[in-house]
Amino acid sequence: MTARIRIEGLCKSFAAPVLKGVELEIMPGSIHGLVGENGAGKSTLTNIISGLLAADSGTLELNGQAYSVPSRREALQKGIALAAQELSLIDTLTVAENIFLSALPQNSMTVDRARLGKHAEELMEQVGLNAMSAQTPLSKLTLADKQLVELAKALSMSAENCQLLILDEPTSALTAPQAEQIHQIIRERVANGLSIIYVSHRLDDVLSVCDDVSVLRDGIIVSTAPTTSQTVDDLITDMCGQDLLEHSECCLRQAGGLRLKVEQLSSAIFPQPVSFNCRRGEILGLAGLAGAGRSELLHTIFGLASDRQGRVVLLNKGAEVEVRSPSEGVKLGMALIAEDRKTQGNFADKPVSLNTTIAALGKLGAALAFLLPRREQRISEELIDRLQIKCEGPHQSIDRLSGGNQQKALIARWLQTESDVWLLDEPTRGVDVASKLAIHAKLRELRDLGACLLIVSSELEELTALSDRILVLSNRKAVATFERGQWSNEQLLMEMFSAHRGQRVVDH
Repeated sequence: MTARIRIEGLCKSFAAPVLKGVELEIMPGSIHGLVGENGAGKSTLTNIISGLLAADSGTLELNGQAYSVPSRREALQKGIALAAQELSLIDTLTVAENIFLSALPQNSMTVDRARLGKHAEELMEQVGLNAMSAQTPLSKLTLADKQLVELAKALSMSAENCQLLILDEPTSALTAPQAEQIHQIIRERVANGLSIIYVSHRLDDVLSVCDDVSVLRDGIIVSTAPTTSQTVDDLITDMCGQDLLEHSECCLRQAGGLRLKVEQLSSAIFPQPVSFNCRRGEILGLAGLAGAGRSELLHTIFGLASDRQGRVVLLNKGAEVEVRSPSEGVKLGMALIAEDRKTQGNFADKPVSLNTTIAALGKLGAALAFLLPRREQRISEELIDRLQIKCEGPHQSIDRLSGGNQQKALIARWLQTESDVWLLDEPTRGVDVASKLAIHAKLRELRDLGACLLIVSSELEELTALSDRILVLSNRKAVATFERGQWSNEQLLMEMFSAHRGQRVVDH
């Protein structure tokens, strides 16, 4: 059988070699997994296939014919579509306009709005967005919903002549039920002859949905095998070039004194007040389905909700100080790492040095930061070394780093402020296994040094591994709190669905 796409000797360099003679075959009607650490070259490879980058050398064949892709538009015309991890959506347009941005249905010289809405709603229903209007502005959506829009957009491009669909971290912001719905959709498309390259750090998903899997390490494909012959440990060993990294889950431990009190916190998003405490040396996990209000709760605590009611209090040596704004929170030791690092975290096109030190300008002195750039560079170099951020140095643009290293840079930013109350929203989203374990180790280190951490994660395995306690949200209500040793995945899921079934809400 002729390969859908065959890649031979593909090379690409920027400041240093990224792809070093990649060899890969994807067969028709198959789902082919592509995994590797952040920085291994996965995004560079998929960008070349989809026409966003030009290779330095090597050849590509599509259905046995030589294939060159000078632009993404021409790649689409030849039947290759990409749903990127860093979303290619426009906040000021509607959901429908984003889905069909590359081919808006026209009636004479104007957009056929009726046909646009109808076609968009069909795709929205497929990906689980049928509860909202196709005319909703994209800016109103959560990151998880935006990821579903990105997938619907890719499906719209693959509806007719698509030969190859590239999915780059298609479920990174999704819950398990949402991810399974997406997997069912792509299985149906593959049954009709579509080929899919499935890039993900969720290795269990890769083994579950893919037919074959290739491991990319340091710009080289080091293994390709049927998923039926592979385990998660096998993939990690190939990705890291060594045996599975050892890591231990939290054990029962004694937390310190009270550090954060949230009292009767409410807003338009939380009509029923939420109250809870977090102690020094404690990780409090926040569990819930998509739309449960996990991200919004962190933002409200940080002071980003203009209609916030109730109190957020930080305690230090017996004294209580109410936090009324983000600037007050930062001065008092509070840090927020938002879910979407692209729009809510990084300063795009700015160097690593600025991105790692900007939160501490008030401490360093804004004037000094400009007058003493060597000091900024020295501090940034120390943070790069401390977090083992893979980059060319402090002057490299943050956008040129892999996703995992961008996430480490965000953590480095707040380490510089010596924060001890951390609000972390999906801290390992889109991060490879080795980087995830490194971030977990850093969070546990912060906890052991006496920090108070609130962590949101869509992965129950991550929450149960990290958390000392877990607060469950359901339908924007706090419904249960579990101590370590008291929970099971089944209990957590039951509580996450409880408010949707009309069950009694537990008072905290």
